[in-house]
Amino acid sequence: MLSVDYFKQTFEFIPGSNIPLYAQLASYIKIQIQASIFKPGDKMIAEQDLCGILKVSRTTIRQSMNRLVDEGLLVRYRGKGSFIADQKLRRNINYMYNFTENIRDSGAVPSSIVLENKVCQASPLINEKLHLPRGNDRVFFLSRLRCADNEPLIIEKTYIPYYLCEGIETIDFSGASLYQTLSNRYSLNLFHAVETIEAVIISGDNEKKLKCKGRMPGYKIQRISYLESGYIFEYTTSVTRADKCIFRLDLYKNANSVKHNVDFERKLQV
Repeated sequence: MLSVDYFKQTFEFIPGSNIPLYAQLASYIKIQIQASIFKPGDKMIAEQDLCGILKVSRTTIRQSMNRLVDEGLLVRYRGKGSFIADQKLRRNINYMYNFTENIRDSGAVPSSIVLENKVCQASPLINEKLHLPRGNDRVFFLSRLRCADNEPLIIEKTYIPYYLCEGIETIDFSGASLYQTLSNRYSLNLFHAVETIEAVIISGDNEKKLKCKGRMPGYKIQRISYLESGYIFEYTTSVTRADKCIFRLDLYKNANSVKHNVDFERKLQV
């Protein structure tokens, strides 16, 4: 269980703040989790004890805990209490996602292990996905294991028409950003992408690489990316563990609001 004394020594509400008390407490706990002071599996101090320590109502404490549960930072077990949850990769699927930034925002250290980096002939499937022109059927293939704090989260396989990025196979993508390289060196800027997300059971080689404890559920994500001109320049498939990833989608009653929101977010990212 987390230390009552630590709470007393390190947290106090900000008097006169416009931020509600429950939000102040939730923010404090979130920062402790991101700083690895509160660790996955640690038992949260009981709500009634927090009421006594902080001199606030049970409603305030419950609102704070509910927010942390909704964000995936706490998990409740009936009869046992609340515990710090294993951290998950959180993706807002309304806008373009950047693995490195996403992992850093979660408080972890991102890294990549290059599994394959080569130029090869496109298979009929890849040829179809990329709409390769006749006579230009070679592709750059990059396979990476994406990690957070050295723990494997995602296996990514990316295909890019080689005539658009000749020489890219010489770059070490264990540290370099693929999208930054495409933008800075080849003037290929991601404008629009279409993703499909499918529930799968992770098995075989993927199971080993992702260090799954037996066959377990996961997500298979396929992405086709477009330049502003409308040309396809990337096809990527990835597999991630379901216990390590949460997807978020903002929903609106009015369909026009959804389109506006997505377009706005894209402009921010491009």
